[in-house]
Amino acid sequence: RGVGMDVVKKNIESLKGRVSVRSRPGRGTTIILHIPLTLAIIEGMMIRVGTQRYTVPMLSIRESFRPEPGQITITPGGQEIVRVREEMLPVLRLHEVFTKTPDYTELAEGILVVVEAEGETVCLFADEILGQQETVIKGLSRFLGAARGVSGCTILGDGDVSLILDVGTLVTMIEQAES
Repeated sequence: RGVGMDVVKKNIESLKGRVSVRSRPGRGTTIILHIPLTLAIIEGMMIRVGTQRYTVPMLSIRESFRPEPGQITITPGGQEIVRVREEMLPVLRLHEVFTKTPDYTELAEGILVVVEAEGETVCLFADEILGQQETVIKGLSRFLGAARGVSGCTILGDGDVSLILDVGTLVTMIEQAES
């Protein structure tokens, strides 16, 4: 009757997770529980935006490439779209999301990482791909607050911190921008 699901939703949100509900008339309802990892090892791709390094979970990555100028289109609403084969994918500029100064602002100069979450596909714009590595996920401290688009962090071999991107939230951000 929904009372129990409200308790589940509150508990998952207290863990910095989320509940997604998708309903199709005549077909049914799907409830997806997104429970964050508190301490786990994942395979990740390290990317760089300006001086900051980020980790993208490998399970979310479809491919990466440097786009040709002819592949790039800007919609009347200002959204950048890139043609990947016969698919048109929106672009999310990570330097704008995390307010960093990038090395490149032209899409054809940087790298696009095509990621997928919950059946939606977008391109993340970064300066460079640094490589693939196994990383230990650590949760973010509560004093940092809710960092949108980040699911945790990892400490790199040189002592620096790399934020682990929450691809699902980033996809939601671009969907909200489009609407």
